Amino acid sequence: MRDLRLARIHFFLLIGGVGFAYPFVNLFYRWQGLSGTEIGLILTISSVVGLIAAPLWGRRSDAGASLTRLLQVGLVGSALALLALSQQTSFVWLAFFAALQSSAGAGLSPLSDALALRITQARRAGYGSVRVWGSAGWAVSVLVSGWLIERTSLVAGFVGSAVAFFVAAALVHTLPATILIPPSLAPMPPRAHSLRGNTRAVLQNRALLGLALALLLQGLLGSGYMQFGNIYLEQLGASTFIIGVASMLGSVIELPGMFLGDRIVARVGAATALLFSFLLTGAPLLLVVIFPQVWAILATRAIFGVAYSLFVIALVKYVTEHAPVAQTATMLALFTVTLSALIQILAAPLAGIVFDAFGAYWLYALAVVGNLGAAALLFAFNLYARKLARQTAA
Repeated sequence: MRDLRLARIHFFLLIGGVGFAYPFVNLFYRWQGLSGTEIGLILTISSVVGLIAAPLWGRRSDAGASLTRLLQVGLVGSALALLALSQQTSFVWLAFFAALQSSAGAGLSPLSDALALRITQARRAGYGSVRVWGSAGWAVSVLVSGWLIERTSLVAGFVGSAVAFFVAAALVHTLPATILIPPSLAPMPPRAHSLRGNTRAVLQNRALLGLALALLLQGLLGSGYMQFGNIYLEQLGASTFIIGVASMLGSVIELPGMFLGDRIVARVGAATALLFSFLLTGAPLLLVVIFPQVWAILATRAIFGVAYSLFVIALVKYVTEHAPVAQTATMLALFTVTLSALIQILAAPLAGIVFDAFGAYWLYALAVVGNLGAAALLFAFNLYARKLARQTAA
């Protein structure tokens, strides 16, 4: 059970490390005198780099490279890039080190998920029992980093992230090698590990294609309310304290939600759990549409804690079940990092246009359509995939 314990600590450090710096990155850029356009450009560059780099990390793992070595390289590279980023003042160097950090860190999430899956499958434990420690790490680190930054400077957030990543890299090195053997040692043709080959595999797999389209629809229509959610709270008269509580509410609810998610996925299956997570995200947003008030937004944030827990566990399980042989890490990278980066690139300007033209209220209405539409798409594609499977078996 030592490996299971180490995996939990790894997630606490990894996601906790992200929580040290991520919420304050844009404030740091503003502190350095960057304009809103320059900040947006840095975020776009980082997203594009992460979009390209993530499947490359996954392909290295699926091709047989040491998972521990890859994680260590990514963690140490991210830590060094963050430390360098914290010392820059000019736009060019800030953009360069932000892109470098994105490149190094793009594989951390899918590789860590692959690590957790191998260990939990070997120990007959639930993935949520490991992932929940990441939510705990985020909740703790956001509070600690905010306290440190108030007493020092925004640089403290970057230093805290770097320290957490360095410790995580040392921790990963101590994991037993027997757990880290790739799940399949069968040789794969070179094109199976190419980005084109992976994309073709998704397009040919109805279950994965349905998931990709559902996530695109949800992201394009349903991410704007999160981008401007705190601004909307302020417009509705919420204090900074209430806005802080709203930001923390979801991560606190995630703690018991992860254990509940494990049980639900085990009972109903990953596909049904994913459908339920889309519905559980979309339906409560109607509360804000009907009652555009602070209390309604706080209520939806609490429900989202459960919905997100279920979504994370079901997504990893769903991709793992439908991924081609020996391409698990690559597919996890495609769905958890590359697709997310693509959605961010496309959705951020769309949300900004809607916000400027109509206000934050209509972003909530769009999110209802996006989540319910995503559930319908996933249901339809899975129904078709099961029909094809029955016809093939017959």
